[in-house]
Amino acid sequence: MALLETNWKPSPRQLRQFGGMCLLMLPLLAWLWSASLTVIAWFAFAGLLIAVVSWVAPKIVAPLFIGLMLITLPIGLVIGELAMFLIYMTVFLPIGIFFRLRRRDRLQLNLDRQCKTYWQAKQKPTSVASYYRQS
Repeated sequence: MALLETNWKPSPRQLRQFGGMCLLMLPLLAWLWSASLTVIAWFAFAGLLIAVVSWVAPKIVAPLFIGLMLITLPIGLVIGELAMFLIYMTVFLPIGIFFRLRRRDRLQLNLDRQCKTYWQAKQKPTSVASYYRQS
């Protein structure tokens, strides 16, 4: 199993969805780039053309779909790694440092040299209904 699977044979449904997204996203991208109205109109026309072609003959749009997917794949990899790094640094690392400063040891990983055994007796269930309780 590969880290990322590349869809070399998109289904007609996926290609129609891609055409619909082009119809919406191309004019939006032109507007976000602060383009003039003529550029926005041309992008809207290109989106409409891609959408119509994807609904009439989806296989014609497949090379465009695959090409854009191959262009955006490395960008997605980098952004995904950066997002995971930021989540780790802003959420998990401060919590870990806080627990380390408070000397929290919920998993009882620290060795206690005074202890003769680490055995803990298992608590017996109070009733059969407690088997299904998740807390």
